[in-house]
Parts: sequence; structure tokens; C-alpha cells
Amino acid sequence: MKLKNKILTAVTLSVLSQSVQAIPFTFEGRSLAMGGVSVATADLATAAWANPAMLTNQRPDDDFSLLIGVGAFVRDDDDLLTDIDDFQAASDRLQAAKAASDAEGVISASNDMLNVVKGLDGKDMAVDATGVAAMGIAFESFAMALSIRSDAIGAGTVTDLSQNILEVDDPTKNILNLEGVIATEFGLSLAKDFRFFNRRVSIGIKPKVVNLQAFTYRESILTVNSIREVFDNGKKSDLGNFTSFDLGAAIDLSESFRLGLNIRNLLTGEFDLGASTLNFETNSRIGLAYHNRFLTVAVDYDLSENKPLLANPTFEDLKTQYLAVGAEFNAFDFAQLRVGARKNVASGISDGAKNTALTAGIGFWLGFNLDIAATYAESSVGGFIQTGFRF
Repeated sequence: MKLKNKILTAVTLSVLSQSVQAIPFTFEGRSLAMGGVSVATADLATAAWANPAMLTNQRPDDDFSLLIGVGAFVRDDDDLLTDIDDFQAASDRLQAAKAASDAEGVISASNDMLNVVKGLDGKDMAVDATGVAAMGIAFESFAMALSIRSDAIGAGTVTDLSQNILEVDDPTKNILNLEGVIATEFGLSLAKDFRFFNRRVSIGIKPKVVNLQAFTYRESILTVNSIREVFDNGKKSDLGNFTSFDLGAAIDLSESFRLGLNIRNLLTGEFDLGASTLNFETNSRIGLAYHNRFLTVAVDYDLSENKPLLANPTFEDLKTQYLAVGAEFNAFDFAQLRVGARKNVASGISDGAKNTALTAGIGFWLGFNLDIAATYAESSVGGFIQTGFRF
């Protein structure tokens, strides 16, 4: 099985069979299907991650919600995994040629390996897995939610490159560097709405505690084999806890238009990993939505570039600044069809990272909620499934 398939399989199994881990900025099933929009469209079930102020945006008959979901995302903007597969396939040919004393085959396979190495400089890939759970309650004068979200974010790149044909099968050269962070967040969200100049204004806050664990691994692309091997042999570090809070606001501009703002990590933090530093930084997102009984259309925009939650500066080109649009068509509350698109407009990223991601999903009310979403771009793929109920 190719390395890419091994990674995809391992990520999926880890999400479905282990404790909850990882997620990108505020995504859950409904928002992912709508291109990632959520700041002005979230409800009692999803506001804990999207915008705590939107806890007041419950349906008239909904006072309680419970949501549980898992998802996985693989992003390989530069086809790094394909290159590693090609390198290992050429290595297999090299060993076969050596065993057969095939000098021409040795030269051909060595050149193929060398050509792969020449294209590796600056390439990276990322894998995210996620699990979320939230319980929201609406009271007469305010709303609240208890939430847990665990992010397992990993990235890889190749360093110590050697373009010497005599070293193409040297296991001390062409090293795959993997870094991962597991950030498990426990939050309590509170929100209240007011009347201000005859407009409904909602304010929300979410104090949170985030437990952090880090992971690093180094291995030659010549010999790296399976994800289990990576996890067994990597270096794990417990970084402790980080305390911060998020702030949200929403204003009803009219009966159908709403403007929202979410500011995350108002208290920042740094964690020393020896040769590098992991930073929790403040970031913010604004959203505008149109909604009626049958249709919701929204656009979200990150007000600043968001660096990946990784310490190694090599991965800074994985930063994001999303512009997202999405729509939801509601069929009498029984089913919802969702579509959207998302584009990374951050500076200094690869051409592959700039590809527009298309999203789609569907939701059902079957006495309980079932939401399924998927996202696809030329170099990335992901999916999310969640369930819950409300009353």
C-alpha cells in the first residue's frame, strides 16, 4: 500500500476508533458543508466554536441541544506524499537492479530518486483530525454551552536534502520531519442579547482551558513505513495547559440580515519546545448572513492571517486566511442541502494552497440530527459527520 493510502487510512481509523482529536478553525459538519461559514449562521448546537454570541440564535422551540461529531482532513498542496511514494518505488527498483547486477537499471533508478529529491525543497503536507462535542441550553434571559474540542494537527516536510547520486540511498539523508500538536479544549460559553437602537445585539464569551501535547519524528524517506511506526518511535511532550477566552458579537441589521464577529484567544501564550516555540495567537473572523425560513446565505472572512499551531518555522507557509461563502436550503426542517466554497488568500503560500475548495453536505432530522459534509480541492480532501438532538 502506498504511503499516501497508509496515511489516509490511519487518519480515518484514528478518528473513528480513538479519543477525539483535532479540527481546523471552527469547523463542524454544518459549517464545513457551507464552505466554512459560521460566524453569523451558527446556532445553539454549534456556536461554542463559531461565535459564542450566536448561542442566542436558537429556534423558538429549541431550549436544549447536544452535538457530537468527528472529521478528518488531508492537505498535500505540493504532492509531497506522491513524491515520497515515487522515491520509495525507485528505491525498490534500485535494490532489484543491484541484486541482478543490472548496471543500467542501477543508474536509471538512482537518477529517478535524484530527480525526486531535486523537487522536494520547500514542500510540505498537513493532516488534521477532529472530534467535537457540545451541549447548549437556552434560558429565558441568557444561553450557555459546555463544549470539548480536540485538535490533532500534524505536518511534514523533508530536510537534509542530498543531490549527490552516490547518497540517494543513504538513510542519513533526505529526512522526513513530522510535527504534531494535540490541543484539547474545554470551554464554557455564555451569551445574552440586548436591544440597542431598536436592533437586537448579542454578546458572548467563552472562557476555555486548552491541554497541549506535542509530537516530533524524524526518519529517512527511504525507510519511513507506517503511521504506527511513526507514533511508536516519535518523541512525545506534555506541554501543560493554556487558559484564554474567546469573545463574540452579533447584530441583527434587519429581519433577514445579521453581522457577526468572533475573536479567539484574547489571551495569548507561548510554549518552548527547545529549538522552537509554539505560539497561541489572537485571531478574528467576521461574517455576514442573509436568512429566511427556507434559505441561508453567508460569507465569512478572516481579518488576519492564521499561523498553523505548529512550532517549526518551516511550516509557516501552511498559514491560512480564508474567504468563505456558503448556502443552506431548508426543506421544512426535515432536510437541509448545503453547498459552499473556500479560498485561502494568505500571502506567501504555495500555488496549490490557493486552490479553491468546494464543499457540500446534507442534514436530516430523523428524531435526531444527522449531518454529513465533505470538502475537496485539487490537493486536499476532508469530511465530517455529526449527530445530536434538540428540543
